[in-house]
Amino acid sequence: MYTDAAWNASIGCAGLGWIIDDTTSSSSSYSATAIFVKSPLFAETLAMRRAMTSAIDKGITSLLILSDSQILIKLLNTRGRKLEIAGLLNDIYLLSNAFNAIQFKFIPTEYNDRADSVAKQALYIMS
Repeated sequence: MYTDAAWNASIGCAGLGWIIDDTTSSSSSYSATAIFVKSPLFAETLAMRRAMTSAIDKGITSLLILSDSQILIKLLNTRGRKLEIAGLLNDIYLLSNAFNAIQFKFIPTEYNDRADSVAKQALYIMS
């Protein structure tokens, strides 16, 4: 699963995007929007949480989540804390328990272009 967010500081809104590639070589894209988003990191964390709930709803039990947010991936892999996103991190840690296996991995932005495009489209439609 690839996740990304697009944030507009002037209106405090974000587009959230995620792509689910499954083992049968099929791919599905999803998006959502969020208001009252205070930072790019907050937006990225919202996208991650929303993607995880989507995977749970689809009955996915093993998950590799790829994101270009190096800060977020580092926090998740060390089970770290950051005040700005503490509640969202806690939600992600709890959601992780719903999976038999879960891994968070950083990928460079150029390899996350599909999720980026979905997130930007959601933000564009919102604004």
